[in-house]
Amino acid sequence: MTFEPTHVDNTPAVCFCCGRHATGAGVGTLKTDPRFLCAECLMIAEQIRNVRRWDAYESQAVLGGMDAAGPLVEAFGADLAEWDEGQVRQFVATVWRGCADRLREIVREGQVPF
Repeated sequence: MTFEPTHVDNTPAVCFCCGRHATGAGVGTLKTDPRFLCAECLMIAEQIRNVRRWDAYESQAVLGGMDAAGPLVEAFGADLAEWDEGQVRQFVATVWRGCADRLREIVREGQVPF
């Protein structure tokens, strides 16, 4: 996995762990990348610092997105082509949050995802 910088001109941009909006605190160094974290990921910064292979964690996090999306598919119908823009936005946001929540859960609990 290749990480993108978590900052733009030394201003926090994206969370190193889940990709949400970052705060001014991170788990990296200023010489390379501060690896800024969002407020939720900041709560598990020590566990995040210890993760070495993110790919396996991300694969498991996808299941959280799938679980989160299920109720919306039930409510809106299975044919995404019939959804309006608001429904699609809600779906994408729900999937993203579901992935991020599951990722934090796995890291926080120290689960080995492989």
